[in-house]
Amino acid sequence: MSKIFVFCIGGTGSRVMRSLTMLMAAGVKFGAEEIVPIVIDPDTANADLTRTVSLLNNYAAIRSELTFSGDNKNRFFRTEFEQILPNYTLRINDTDDKTFKQFIEYASMSKTNKAFTKMLFSDKNLESSMEVGFKGNPNIGSVVLNQIASSDDFTGFANQFSEGDRIFIVSSIFGGTGASGFPLLLKTLRTGSNFPNHDIINRCTIGAVTILPYFKLKQDEESEIDSSTFISKTKSALAYYEQNISRNGSINALYYLADDVAKTYENHEGGTAQQNDAHLIEFLGATAIINFSNSKFDSASNMELGIKDGVSAVSFDSFYRGMRELLYSPMVQFTMMTNALTHKVDTYRSASFNANKGNFDSFYSGMFFNDLSVFFRKYQEWLKEMKDNKRQLDLFNLNCGDHPFDLVTGVKPKKILSRYSDYTLVTDRLNTAIRNCRSKGINDKFLEMFYLGTEKLVSEKLSN
Repeated sequence: MSKIFVFCIGGTGSRVMRSLTMLMAAGVKFGAEEIVPIVIDPDTANADLTRTVSLLNNYAAIRSELTFSGDNKNRFFRTEFEQILPNYTLRINDTDDKTFKQFIEYASMSKTNKAFTKMLFSDKNLESSMEVGFKGNPNIGSVVLNQIASSDDFTGFANQFSEGDRIFIVSSIFGGTGASGFPLLLKTLRTGSNFPNHDIINRCTIGAVTILPYFKLKQDEESEIDSSTFISKTKSALAYYEQNISRNGSINALYYLADDVAKTYENHEGGTAQQNDAHLIEFLGATAIINFSNSKFDSASNMELGIKDGVSAVSFDSFYRGMRELLYSPMVQFTMMTNALTHKVDTYRSASFNANKGNFDSFYSGMFFNDLSVFFRKYQEWLKEMKDNKRQLDLFNLNCGDHPFDLVTGVKPKKILSRYSDYTLVTDRLNTAIRNCRSKGINDKFLEMFYLGTEKLVSEKLSN
């Protein structure tokens, strides 16, 4: 089975993986059977990281109870996320409770080497704690991350790699971890020879998305991170990428993303306080991975993903046709199911729901449904965060209540000939769908019922 190994570098990498997980739950078409997330972040307490790991664990618990036989038409949770490292994270050794000065063993250097080090790194750099990442300093990150290729975790990744597998790298260009980690990792993957399967990895198809500035941080004199430097750092990094990545053909597809509408966040250098709301750019970053998985690249390509116009609130109509067709039906179906099983959960748990009889009598008290319910809450939080952010991703009416078809922003529900409406129509279509399910297991049958039922409803009421 083909796999795509997705290296998520820094906080931005984790946030893009969060969006990708949501899109895979919705059943968006992906060009590989499995995704293998590998997070690279020295700040293991980073809330962006821990939230994403929790989501991936939630997804994996649901996916492990599904079989997807040939007869099963359900696409929700169809793509598997494989965990090959603890907490999906490639561990960076020797950074706990250490300053950068201690990490490079400055005290034991010769007088000449100390003087040279002082030329390259400021006193602030040298005294910087390694525990919460590189705080926007790629010069520090490039030193620390050099050890990755020699780690046991990297060997574990290499051992899992097979002919036909692909690699995708997610990073920001204006921070410390991403800006340093991406070029180092790419060079290792293309030229390294001290790890298993290096011959296959050296010549495999590699894609990446580099995230340019899309948010700002409040000014804080005590913080080492200054968002006023993001643009200058970006210009320098882009010049380096042009010379050392794009021109030498080391990457098959490089996607660029940015936004000039920037929300200002609190200035947290890392740790549990670093948790940014989901953002349109991260959502588009996830679609870059999907585009890469479904595409062939005969030569090196620079890619741009974007929206048709600079509207403040992005809807499905803001996407170009190919993107809209890819996302629309899966996301609308999944959101419709999520709403039904949260807003009207008592209806669908009850004996009055005919589909339950002989199928799901004891289903709702089980762990699988509990895991689903947790995921639905996380999905709704994700949608709300993007809708409340700048620039808004406003795909759905999150307060449609008892009117399930007032769901899609900018889409007026069609009228159909039926004695049912609103949730009575949803219930009727689910009762019909259960008769067409071919799944054997109870969990598979439940999701297949909702997939077939919502597919019919989108076609009838919300196609455009």
